[in-house]
Amino acid sequence: METKASLQEKLLIRLEELPAPRVQEVLDFVDFLLLKERDGEDPILKVAGCLSGSPLSAEEIERELYGENQR
Repeated sequence: METKASLQEKLLIRLEELPAPRVQEVLDFVDFLLLKERDGEDPILKVAGCLSGSPLSAEEIERELYGENQR
């Protein structure tokens, strides 16, 4: 297994080969990983709990969106 220092060195070498927009993507991904590491939970899973509940039928969705008198 490689050390953190050797992995960082490899990463820096490969980053030098990328154009600036791709380096920005890598930076965004690293920020995402750090946020995930700090929170200890996948951000998607945090939202998933809000989405739980019984499913709605198409008619129920229409009533929610447009009211009772749409038909």
